[in-house]
Amino acid sequence: MLRRRVGGPQVMAEQLHKIADMAVAGRLRLHVLPYAAGAHALQQSLLTLMSFGDSAPVAYVEGFLTGNLMDDPSLVNASQTAYALALSEALSQQESLALVRAVAEEHADGQ
Repeated sequence: MLRRRVGGPQVMAEQLHKIADMAVAGRLRLHVLPYAAGAHALQQSLLTLMSFGDSAPVAYVEGFLTGNLMDDPSLVNASQTAYALALSEALSQQESLALVRAVAEEHADGQ
């Protein structure tokens, strides 16, 4: 969704530059899953995986008007597997960073 404009081209450019800067600073790991990867299990919702030092991991799945915190080990494991499979199809961190910066420039140029 890097090219879907929300807030106009300048806002998109600024947001994408901020994400790229955060990745360079080590504040986040940036991996873009390209359209060429096709359908995958995570495209229908947002997934947050959480792990803790003193308790079992959980997964939070959020969709339109709903959210679900899952602590069932089999569901958490399935979520972790879906994430790992999507990540295996994603661009490398360097390729993702280059793509995000290029798309930011497209927005900045009004393309």
